[in-house]
Amino acid sequence: MIGRVPRHTSLGDDVDPGGLFVFIPGAIASGFLISLGLLAGDAFRSVRGDAGTTRRVTNSGAVIADEVRDGARAGRRTTTGLRPRAVYGIVSLLSFAIVALAVPGSAWNFMNPVGYISDVAWIWAVSMIAVVGFAVLGVQSLRLAPEWMPIIVAILGVGMAARFALGDEPEAIGGVLVGLGLVIATIGPIATWRARRYAGVTDVPPSVRPLLTRTPLSRSK
Repeated sequence: MIGRVPRHTSLGDDVDPGGLFVFIPGAIASGFLISLGLLAGDAFRSVRGDAGTTRRVTNSGAVIADEVRDGARAGRRTTTGLRPRAVYGIVSLLSFAIVALAVPGSAWNFMNPVGYISDVAWIWAVSMIAVVGFAVLGVQSLRLAPEWMPIIVAILGVGMAARFALGDEPEAIGGVLVGLGLVIATIGPIATWRARRYAGVTDVPPSVRPLLTRTPLSRSK
């Protein structure tokens, strides 16, 4: 006699699978969509050819060569693959303009009880993630053309003033925001005018290089 075998127990005995709210078909569909996305990415890269690879190799090779030849930080002055500075200024301006429009618009439509995305948190969250992406793009692009800072501040200030001057906000709130926009358009360029001295000075921070080598912000030749 070996006695009575104790009943085997585990932490999962009291778990109700139905109470976990796991929708298996939904999980399968998500995996299918991810697979389609990977296939689409591979197809896009095959159609695009080797331009992206050539861009990465060319730019990275030029930076490494300058670092080896001239010492540390020499790669910050490498101009290989860089586009005209106006390109980076315009990209930065458009990125900051999207941020300035999306933040108050998304937040208001989410918090407003009658907004079209009221209480739909995931849409607001996705919008904010996109805003962060555009903000990073704007900052990194501006670091390649810092002399554009006064121009960008002035345009954003004027745009803010025009937006609320033509909007349907209450007169008191609209007047304050119009005045704030005009102040930004006036004081901002004066405060950032010193950035103009960097016009024509090439300084590519290491944090910007990955953006250049992985996007069309740089050239492959």
